[in-house]
Amino acid sequence: MQTQQQNGSKLIVGMAAGALAGAALAMLNSNTRSNVKQNMNGMKESVTSMASDVKENPRETKDQLMDRVKAATDVLKDAANNVQELYNKVNGDFKDELKDVQNDTQEAVSTAKDVGSKVKDAKEQLVNGSSDSSQYNQPH
Repeated sequence: MQTQQQNGSKLIVGMAAGALAGAALAMLNSNTRSNVKQNMNGMKESVTSMASDVKENPRETKDQLMDRVKAATDVLKDAANNVQELYNKVNGDFKDELKDVQNDTQEAVSTAKDVGSKVKDAKEQLVNGSSDSSQYNQPH
């Protein structure tokens, strides 16, 4: 158990070192540094603005955040309902079509059996009929 924990911590350290090495290599590119700097400044401004809003009016900020979360939840619920309705519709239509195919197949098999039976009867009549007619064609 102890070695698994040690291996796990080594893995985490290795992943962190790899991430840092990758970030350091990416920062060698001047465009990447510029983009990172702009993004960090944008995040700093957003966080500062939000912190200021919370300090000035914590109740309103909380209410706005709750409204946004509720709206996002409603959108997700609607999307989930739409997906469920689509699934039910496709699944129901597919089942109906499958039943139709099954019925058509059963009818085709039944018809094929009937045709096979009639062909067999016709063959027997031909065989019996030709032996009967051969009796008539022979001189007595």
